[in-house]
Amino acid sequence: YLTSYQRSDDLPLGHAFNQVQVGWLLLVMAQITGHEPAKAYHKVINIHIYEDQVELMRDVQLKRKPYPLPKLNINPDIKTIEDLETWVSVDDFELHGYEHHPAINYPFSV
Repeated sequence: YLTSYQRSDDLPLGHAFNQVQVGWLLLVMAQITGHEPAKAYHKVINIHIYEDQVELMRDVQLKRKPYPLPKLNINPDIKTIEDLETWVSVDDFELHGYEHHPAINYPFSV
């Protein structure tokens, strides 16, 4: 199991990327420690949708049906955190079965 705490999250623009990061960390740490990955808990303290994002969220994103989860294959030679720091590259990860909806051009609020 992995529990991740996040201080702040812009739901429409950042959350999907943050979920992927937590899932990736779960899979890599399970491989390095010799455990089977189980569940990742992603706890966000301040998750928000800005006023200028509400309409697209309500009328577009929330009406989409999710696709099946893709499968991530990780190079089995990755055995330590030092491996991640020294020689691992993007080529050591293969994503299979990834599908996505067309982009939603949310405004970026500061």
